[in-house]
Amino acid sequence: MKSLSFIQRYFFVALLFVAFALGFILFWPFLITIVLAGVFSILLFPLYKFLHRRVKSAGLSSFLTILCFVAILCIPIFFIGIVIIKQSQSMYAWLTQHGSLDMAISNLTVWLHRWFPGMSFDIAGKVQAFIVGLSSKLTVVFTTTLATVASFFLMLLTMFYFLKDGAMLRENALSLSPLSDESNLKIIGVLKKAINGIVKGYFLIGLAQGFVTGVGLFVFGVPHAVLWGLFAAIASLIPNIGTALISVPVIIYLFLNNQVGAAIGFTAWAIFLSGTIDNILNPFVVGKQIAIHPILVLFSVLGGVALMGPVGLVIGPLIISFIYALLSVYKLEMADEPVA
Repeated sequence: MKSLSFIQRYFFVALLFVAFALGFILFWPFLITIVLAGVFSILLFPLYKFLHRRVKSAGLSSFLTILCFVAILCIPIFFIGIVIIKQSQSMYAWLTQHGSLDMAISNLTVWLHRWFPGMSFDIAGKVQAFIVGLSSKLTVVFTTTLATVASFFLMLLTMFYFLKDGAMLRENALSLSPLSDESNLKIIGVLKKAINGIVKGYFLIGLAQGFVTGVGLFVFGVPHAVLWGLFAAIASLIPNIGTALISVPVIIYLFLNNQVGAAIGFTAWAIFLSGTIDNILNPFVVGKQIAIHPILVLFSVLGGVALMGPVGLVIGPLIISFIYALLSVYKLEMADEPVA
């Protein structure tokens, strides 16, 4: 084939850049949907392989995998989300009606002004904005608006083809990458392990701890148990503290309300169930997956939620996983370079 001249080569590069830029703009509205579909496809791929060995049909295996995903995860999350919305609104109404929130904020404001004179603290506005914002964001996610339903079904459709044609799509992507096949495979392998390590090692175990804590709160009569269970799941990401961030105030609350039996019972529940379930599940769920420090996962979750809303719970850690994958491959590549 005739080689391109200098002008032809740079003209082709410019056309290629314009084409990629237009393609990026075209797919931008669906980027989060595609990324989520890719993440869930990676997590569900072992189930897909298990089903494919038995039914032999790639299309049917992909459909059954998505059906399990919807039935086991999506439907329960939807109903739990509705309960969390109602409980967050109920808790805010209860705090404002009884004056507990206003009194606590007033005392905290006086204390801050005493130690930091001359500074302005709008704590009441911030707390109200946080609670109202949390409720409104959850409502947007769990309310069956047309856009939410359309995005969800588009994600499921994308997952179907990612699972069914994943091997072919990966080969096509590798053939287009300018990196070597070895580097591409290293990036994909490390990224898959990082995604599995974060989601299985932190999210699933965090959900398990939040669920167990929520059940304990319900059993011992603590109000808004589902909402506090969600906070316990998030708190489980904090190193060396975990669900104790929720359990300890609850125990104090029960003692202050003269519910000594419930306080003792929940203390035992928190120590022997909520506090140990991660040690029990970790060898089975995580295994030998890549472990990213919990503080990085925590900040990636908080940053993702701040930038993108609830979907940032997945996208934030995914970005950390991708950075980890690139740095790991870079480290391996540098180790293979000969010393000058």
